Amino acid sequence: MQLIKKSIIALTILLGLATFAQGETSWITKKKDKKEKIEKVEKAENTSSNWIKKKEIKENKEKVKEKIKESKSWITKKSKEKVKDIKNKLKKHKAFDELPKAEFYFAAIIEPNEGEDAKYVYGYVNSDKKSDTFKANNKSYFSRSDGVAYFEDKSNRCEIDSKVGVLFDDIKGKVVLNCKKNLVVTGDFKQTGTEGRGDGETSNGNFVKFKFYTSKTDAVAQLENYKISETQIFERKLTRKNEKKIILKPNGKYYALLIGNSKYDSKKWVNLTSPVNDIDAIKATLDKSYKFEKIIMVKNGTKNQIFEAFNNLSKLTTTNDYVLIYYAGHGQTKAEQAYWIPRDGSGDWWKGDWININELNIFLTEIKAHHLAVMVDSCFVGGKFKGVNRLDMINENDEDRNLFNQNLNDGLNLRSRSVLASGSTGPVSDVAPNSNNSTFALAFLNILKVADQQSVPLNMWNIALNVRNAFAGNFSQKPFYYHPDSWKDGGGDFIFIPKKNLKE
Repeated sequence: MQLIKKSIIALTILLGLATFAQGETSWITKKKDKKEKIEKVEKAENTSSNWIKKKEIKENKEKVKEKIKESKSWITKKSKEKVKDIKNKLKKHKAFDELPKAEFYFAAIIEPNEGEDAKYVYGYVNSDKKSDTFKANNKSYFSRSDGVAYFEDKSNRCEIDSKVGVLFDDIKGKVVLNCKKNLVVTGDFKQTGTEGRGDGETSNGNFVKFKFYTSKTDAVAQLENYKISETQIFERKLTRKNEKKIILKPNGKYYALLIGNSKYDSKKWVNLTSPVNDIDAIKATLDKSYKFEKIIMVKNGTKNQIFEAFNNLSKLTTTNDYVLIYYAGHGQTKAEQAYWIPRDGSGDWWKGDWININELNIFLTEIKAHHLAVMVDSCFVGGKFKGVNRLDMINENDEDRNLFNQNLNDGLNLRSRSVLASGSTGPVSDVAPNSNNSTFALAFLNILKVADQQSVPLNMWNIALNVRNAFAGNFSQKPFYYHPDSWKDGGGDFIFIPKKNLKE
């Protein structure tokens, strides 16, 4: 009996252990199954996500292809006859004088990237009289036009397509040049009267400026104007064929004071972008290519800091030396007086924390230099040192426009006092388009770099001409170049001499 009881107890225990083991196994299995299900779901989600991403990439690629296709085929589906006619016109390069009679003539400059030369392009367009019409200023216009453009150096030829419309009474349009050698030029333009102008870019990443005219003569003149305004024209004129290279040897040392005020303490004055950037770039160029004994920098200077810099400069210089002063920042006039505005300049002129031009004259008189040149990139005060703007005394065809000056030796040896300003008594711009520098500073830097490349001496007169050309067509800002009446100028001119020239 006892044996039976023991057997029953043992059996009960075994059954309990078996049930527990089964429960544990079932839990592990369920956990494993759950894990596998989660992994499957995540895998499915990842697969779906990757598919969506691949789909998006594919769709984007298709959009890009369509965009490229659109820019190449562009606006119009031309008839076979028109296509044949255009191909025939493109076969042979035509000089500007050989262009046929047309509604509009086209002139453009493809601005160079680093290490490139500028490209000059011209041609003509006529309205597509099968296109839709629209009205603007009580006149009817065709919405599309086409024509042919040629590279002046005969390196390429292009088919021109354009579409035109009206927006708020302004005639605006798009233009595309489909050129040989897989080059595409696109741009936007605005038409005013008989003239249209615009900006664009090439498929190679070059910026483009262009104009349309009803007159072929105007288009030719514009093409020449593009050439004059570009650094390349200066490079060609700086060294003439069959002329002996001029080597200049100054008797004294070169010094510079560069002042750039971009930030101001008073809310009266808006902070500027270009001044500090400009003097940094000028210093870098002078250090690299021109021999300056010392360059004093004043960035965001107070009135006292600027006066101290002038005082230190006057102690350094002798009557044999050459001194360049460059100021970029706010300027203002009040009560018939002109002022440079230092960083700590308040909003009130009568507080005495602005820099009066008359005060500057005292410091400038103390600088006993052989040559003294002041460059001013500031509103309102450029012409306040009093003198005649010499840029008004020449015309477009004047021989004095030639950059290579036959009297460089005289310019160097005679006493000189001059001022070159970005404007006379009006406002001036802060930064040039697509730049952190002013147009004034860029024009100065460009010609300095060209003179260095050619190792040719450069006078301030040539720089003034380059600055004037940089502002061609800008009627709101007029550069000012003069020798102040009270500064006892001796007929010379400030000369920049590249280090390469000094070595010879």
